[in-house]
Amino acid sequence: MKKVFYTLVCMAGLISATVFNGCKDEESGTNPPTTDTKVPDDIFPLTAGHRFEYSGYFTYQDTDSMIAASASFYNTTWTVVSPNFALSTIFGPLAQVIAMKPNGRASAAYIADTTVIAPGAKKWTPVMAYYDSTSGDYYYLTNLGLFFRSSRIKDSANASNVRMDSLRFIKLASPKVGIGGTFTCFEENFVSYANPAAPTTINLKITGTWEAKQDITVNGMTFTTYYLKISRVASVGGQAVSSGTTAKIWLAKGIGPVKMHLYGDAETPGNYRELKSKNF
Repeated sequence: MKKVFYTLVCMAGLISATVFNGCKDEESGTNPPTTDTKVPDDIFPLTAGHRFEYSGYFTYQDTDSMIAASASFYNTTWTVVSPNFALSTIFGPLAQVIAMKPNGRASAAYIADTTVIAPGAKKWTPVMAYYDSTSGDYYYLTNLGLFFRSSRIKDSANASNVRMDSLRFIKLASPKVGIGGTFTCFEENFVSYANPAAPTTINLKITGTWEAKQDITVNGMTFTTYYLKISRVASVGGQAVSSGTTAKIWLAKGIGPVKMHLYGDAETPGNYRELKSKNF
């Protein structure tokens, strides 16, 4: 399971502007309009029974290139099964490991993802997420498995397998930072044993940026959305060794994702989706 800046500054008389409530337009004598950079808190209500249907297609790995044949059959439904579902029901003993990690929880909202992956064939994927009412942030469960495998993230040079704690709750959205704001979704140092004789510390950092407020039209429906881009970078000694986009998501107030591109990787294709219908 698995990646904007609008600023209005009155340059002249900044100190005076603070005292006299803003810079005035020299010709009209009125205050210039301000840009609303707020992102609403209810950007993705995790309400039981909410159902989304998406059209779309698969993309090649971590690119924007469409796998053309997939557009003819691709379809996804998201159903919020429960706002508070025990992770142990799906993940068994691993649920305890998930809960002990930073931002971990033993229960979360359960969204059932059912995607048509080929004509007549469907794949079910559990999507786990939660809203932290204290911080106002949203989190979702992702899998760092590919990073662990490709970088040989192990407990020691003699360990036979990579670490098993790849399932992590990371931040999905932080509305309070506003349009133009960037927040840290996840950051941690890991030891790579790709070269067992010379272990290397790799820093993995995932960030989210509210790129813009946009009106978009999908499947004949127009929404005011908040465009969120999630990116990742892996660094060694402060130098980036790999980077890329993890996801692009357009969220609408009181609804959730109306358009998204969940980028793939070397093991799985990406998913491009546009809202087709909803039941609320």
